[in-house]
Amino acid sequence: MKRLAVVLMLTVPLLAFGAGPDDFQATIDFDMSLSRLYKLVQDGAYDLIDPDRYMILQGSVASTTVLDCNEETYRSQLEIVGGEWVGLESISIYRVYVLLAGPEFAARVPDRPPRNPGPEVILTNSVVMVVGRFIDVREEEDGSVSPVIEAIAVR
Repeated sequence: MKRLAVVLMLTVPLLAFGAGPDDFQATIDFDMSLSRLYKLVQDGAYDLIDPDRYMILQGSVASTTVLDCNEETYRSQLEIVGGEWVGLESISIYRVYVLLAGPEFAARVPDRPPRNPGPEVILTNSVVMVVGRFIDVREEEDGSVSPVIEAIAVR
């Protein structure tokens, strides 16, 4: 249901301007997932990531960091993770960093979470769906790299 809401949010503007199905496919990369994006970055296959197309990723919020709390220049970062079992003995974890920039996100990831947060507040351990574009990679402490995307919408 949530994915449908995001798809409709992206589809309606395209249809309003007379865009057809081909334009929609050129705008959104439906083949990209949290795990696929992470694996492509780990493999150094950046040429397979189209920075001009949006991707819809879903994962659990592992951490939130406010980088600039001024509402007009607001910037924060979400660390979203997902995982899957490999056989019966180990789990692969996929990590993507999401940059939120702009005043529309200031109330979503506050510097200090309120005592009684509303449903719009993004908290650690919540599951989110992010629409954004690939912009960079981040080097981790262990020397590996993780993708960074800039979000246009988070639900």
